[in-house]
Amino acid sequence: MLVVIKIGGALIAKNFENVIKDIANICTNYRDKYSLVIVHGGGPQINETLIKMNKEPKYFKTPSGFTTRYTDQDAIEAAIMSLGGINNKRLVEALQKYNINAFGFSGIDGGVIEAERKDKILVLINGKRIMKRGEFSGKIINVSTPIIKFLIENKYIPIIGALAKSEEGDIVNVDGDRAGSYVAQALHADILISLTDVQGIYKNFNDKSSIIKKINLTQLENLLETLEGGMKKKAYAALEALKLGVKKVIVCSGLIEAPIFGALENNEGTVISND
Repeated sequence: MLVVIKIGGALIAKNFENVIKDIANICTNYRDKYSLVIVHGGGPQINETLIKMNKEPKYFKTPSGFTTRYTDQDAIEAAIMSLGGINNKRLVEALQKYNINAFGFSGIDGGVIEAERKDKILVLINGKRIMKRGEFSGKIINVSTPIIKFLIENKYIPIIGALAKSEEGDIVNVDGDRAGSYVAQALHADILISLTDVQGIYKNFNDKSSIIKKINLTQLENLLETLEGGMKKKAYAALEALKLGVKKVIVCSGLIEAPIFGALENNEGTVISND
């Protein structure tokens, strides 16, 4: 069974030791049952790097109500350092300490992730719609799988940072959740697990008893407009993965013990299916 695991930057910032131990356990004791591919983001680390560069992270509201990063020249440099460097290599380092042969790279390497660059974005400033130019983010259009499959076949664990190559050859920042979805689709993965710093998707984030344990695509679509902030973003990413052809998406906490094994064997978190 092929499983794509998306690790969020917020989780990496807090504590990813349980995730690393769990990956090591699965690779050591369940290699015949599960093959793993890791995709990671790095929002908090991009912000930290920008601050070290004496630059301010820039965020704007979009007309659709989402908060989005403005990825200017400074931000893309910070993204390269965070996604292609510190986060990626820290994950590789952590797995190597368990004698797991991890191979880290970003989506720009080998042109694994290709995206259409959005050189401008429409944002709201003081209630007015403003077009911000000089943007280095992208919308994923293709994932090339030969390198990833080669690594899997040769018993490596691919660890992919969410950067992409634009059609013009520029490095662009792409959404980590969407990168996980597109990698899972391209590899025909059986399951996509989205590890975050919360237990799953909540109907009301302030009410921890409102966690959704199991839901299908249609039900989640109907619920979508009632969700807020990060919950809505996670739900959108899960829906996109399912519509791309991924059979099952599980959103769960990476802070608990054995989070991946728990998701795979016990359906921990929020399980979203096409059924």
